[in-house]
Amino acid sequence: MTNKVVSFAQAIGDGTKHSPEMALNDALEDIVKGAGAFKNGKKIIVICLDDTEDNYDISWIQAGMSMSECLALCEVAKARFLYQMGYSLGEGDL
Repeated sequence: MTNKVVSFAQAIGDGTKHSPEMALNDALEDIVKGAGAFKNGKKIIVICLDDTEDNYDISWIQAGMSMSECLALCEVAKARFLYQMGYSLGEGDL
């Protein structure tokens, strides 16, 4: 039996239960370990949303990427988000 403690959000796989700090700490752990998408990656983008006012305030922080790479990554991520939500993307899917 292991004594590993995991967060509720991690245990149920629900990102809406993560705090921004938790998500960034998870990403930082992967960067340090060279795990997941960070195994060989040297680029990152963090997209932020502040919806506390009457409108959305969107910002981002990126490292090692051109604006065209940021845009392309967002487009690919959009397709993967749709797939994870259960939308069929057609032949081949992701």
